[in-house]
Amino acid sequence: MDAKNLFDAHAYFCNLCARNKLTKQHQFHPCTVSGIESLQEPLQQFRQKTAFLAVDDTNDGVTVQQSGGWFKKRTFTVFLLMRYRMDDMADRHAKLAVCREIYRQFVSHMIVDKEDLSNELVYLNTARIMSRELGTYFMSGCTGLYFMADVLEPQDVSYNEEEWE
Repeated sequence: MDAKNLFDAHAYFCNLCARNKLTKQHQFHPCTVSGIESLQEPLQQFRQKTAFLAVDDTNDGVTVQQSGGWFKKRTFTVFLLMRYRMDDMADRHAKLAVCREIYRQFVSHMIVDKEDLSNELVYLNTARIMSRELGTYFMSGCTGLYFMADVLEPQDVSYNEEEWE
């Protein structure tokens, strides 16, 4: 990652999913979504798969000047979703508990990754990671949560005369 090549959230979180024992045990399927309103891939595979790690391929961002340089702050959303038996609230609570534990494990790994100066995740903000659990009526037979993590990456905003007429 540098001022031109930014953090690849999809690759990072899919890699965490592939390496986590609990996501493997519960067969979480990594996929892509475009916001909470567009959960197309999980909906298409809802009958074949029982659990999803869905990374939003859109993000919110802002360019800021800080400490003499320019940075791009981007916020990424990751959904942890599990199917449960309809009308079985005990199963719903058990599946939500799995999602909560996976979230906790992901956060602990993100903290370790940020502290490891040999990788490019030093810009990952682990001081504040927001999460929200999905309500009973989010999607029939599906529960889970989403969390939002952000990075503050250096951005090259150098003026280049050759880009203009």
